[in-house]
Amino acid sequence: MTSKLFIMLRSPHEYRSLDAIAALGGEDRIGVLLFQDAVMFPLCGDRRDELLDVADEVYVMSDDLEARGFKGQAGPGFREVGYPEAVDLIMEEYDLTITV
Repeated sequence: MTSKLFIMLRSPHEYRSLDAIAALGGEDRIGVLLFQDAVMFPLCGDRRDELLDVADEVYVMSDDLEARGFKGQAGPGFREVGYPEAVDLIMEEYDLTITV
């Protein structure tokens, strides 16, 4: 089974739908890595649940979360990671990386 890591950068309010991730991910293992304003997904109820329904794993950049005043508040289903872990996810853990 192929694994795909989707990198998201924009806030949950800028994404109209997560259908592209579901469509491109298909039956493969889907991971999502949240950078920049996308780290707000865990804090936006409906959008948080929608993302958790689409992805098998969701990673949140802890530095970006901290910069917005929410360090440690990602909540269940979201794993906070640092830059070394993000590099491992991109280079080693997943077969393909797609920025949406």
